[in-house]
Amino acid sequence: MLIQGVNSHLALALLRQLPALRKSPTPNPLEINALRTQSNVLNEYLTRQFGVSPDATFTDQFISTPHGHLRLRIWTPSQVTTDTVIYYVHGGGLIFCSVEDYDARCAFWATNTGSTVVCVDYRLSPEHPYPAPLDDVMSGLMWSSENLHSFGATKIIIAGDSAGGGLAAAAALRNRDTTKIDISAQILIYPMLDDRNLGPDSRFTGPFITWGFAYNAFAWNAYLQDQPTNSNPPIYAAPARAQDLKGLPPTYIDMGTKDIFLDEDTAYAKALIAAGVAVDAHMWNGAPHGFDYFAHKTSIAQKAWRARFDFARKHL
Repeated sequence: MLIQGVNSHLALALLRQLPALRKSPTPNPLEINALRTQSNVLNEYLTRQFGVSPDATFTDQFISTPHGHLRLRIWTPSQVTTDTVIYYVHGGGLIFCSVEDYDARCAFWATNTGSTVVCVDYRLSPEHPYPAPLDDVMSGLMWSSENLHSFGATKIIIAGDSAGGGLAAAAALRNRDTTKIDISAQILIYPMLDDRNLGPDSRFTGPFITWGFAYNAFAWNAYLQDQPTNSNPPIYAAPARAQDLKGLPPTYIDMGTKDIFLDEDTAYAKALIAAGVAVDAHMWNGAPHGFDYFAHKTSIAQKAWRARFDFARKHL
């Protein structure tokens, strides 16, 4: 059953979040500090709801980069059963969130795959526009690859959701063209790929759209502020701009039909297939952005998690 095009169980889960959202209403006009306050309130609530698995523990690793120290949070399951590190890039629209906000999700990945998970705490825009966040992601990826032996691993998978999925896709492109680390697979969860912000669109209106076009435009403007006006950004900034996707690793990509990233994610999946990349694509009917986290107990969210873990296990 759908409510305004949204899976009814997901819609009810969103309604249950209203008390948390009222503690920090959306600013009008959008303003970065107020948006971060709202994000913090919501993420604290969602982390409590989702729960951090007791079967995984973390340590923080600080590495030196040309831009200063970079923090990596390393999650280790109680039993490591694979020789693969999952290098995870958190979401947050390129403008908010941190590794702490992803404790529950990274622990979940670790316990369900038996793999070490490394989450990178990259710098955020607008204080640090492109290419700073991607530079951090690349630094963490290179460190993880060079230190696989310390985890008893030989392989690496790159993964991320939303803006983190876009950064993971960008890192895979840049790695293909420059660093050439052997990445076993990339897992792109409703990734943020296209700076052209393909809206407004009547399909994505109403109270259950969790990430709208106004947010998206604000985030892309913060990220690309140093790019020349009226020019196309580099493919490493906006992977949807890439014309050549040959040579990328096997790819999992998913998207929801009530997510504003539906069209750009579908187009990217098709372009990957046309380039000869092995693709496992999933479209979740009636799912808005972030559905797998804010309503993780629903059957559709559990199916999405299983699909991702199944794909990962094939490449572990």
